Amino acid sequence: MKKFQWEPSARADLRHIRQPQALAILHALTRFADGKGGDLKKLTDDPQGQFRLRVGDWRVLFSFEAPDTLHIYSVENRKDAYR
Repeated sequence: MKKFQWEPSARADLRHIRQPQALAILHALTRFADGKGGDLKKLTDDPQGQFRLRVGDWRVLFSFEAPDTLHIYSVENRKDAYR
């Protein structure tokens, strides 16, 4: 099981999403952390080595900080995630 390290802005992003979508995002993160996969893609041309996890119309942007830690930077709608 991986640990999650949330940026304060990512926590705020999650609080502004309606509850059913927020729960789906948290479930998808938990499934990914348990090794059950997900729609994961490494972002190209990103100096921080970030990845995105797609959950419906939402994108969770994160990086691997340690072998067992995910550093979550933001949770955004797909129309705003890559700007």
